[in-house]
Amino acid sequence: MKPIQEYTRQEKLEAILEYNPCRTERNAVLRYLLAVRRDDAEQMAYFESFGNSVHRIILNVRTYERGLLFGYTAKQFDEYGWIRGMLPIVERIELDILNTILIGQSIDGTYAVTVDWSTGGAGGGSHPSVWDEPISDYKTAVKQGIAELEQRYAYTMEHSSDSTNYNASKIRKLMAKLKEIKQRYFEPKQLSLFEFM
Repeated sequence: MKPIQEYTRQEKLEAILEYNPCRTERNAVLRYLLAVRRDDAEQMAYFESFGNSVHRIILNVRTYERGLLFGYTAKQFDEYGWIRGMLPIVERIELDILNTILIGQSIDGTYAVTVDWSTGGAGGGSHPSVWDEPISDYKTAVKQGIAELEQRYAYTMEHSSDSTNYNASKIRKLMAKLKEIKQRYFEPKQLSLFEFM
């Protein structure tokens, strides 16, 4: 299959119209479609610099433009031609091996936070990326991670009658551990000027 850059204007229009975007992709698809319809060479070159098919172009454009919120301005493609939106993890706050707050930081110092959680058979998680909410300071990122786990655990306690997915004793232990972490990060610490013997 030839790259979209070699298509005629009509072939490009057909390829774009054949693409079935999800709701979040529609704006990027419309902008690309309008660029081709208006024969806007500058905008077409912008979109087509992101890949050689409509699918790759749209996904890469969206990731690149979302990355701008985190200070990423360079188009960095991986070996497969995709722009990855993952942020490097700067801290892992572990309650246990399956319950972790992950804090990622971009090149401009903006943070993103995600959580991995498990309460028996139920759980989930993700890696911090440009698709998460940008957070300007570290302490707020930690607070948001703690709040998200508290929210998950509160929901699971309400539904703990489903003992397969929501193990009540495990949830209580996790909530106690989360309380310890909250104290460690946010409660004032007593400092001592002298060491007593």
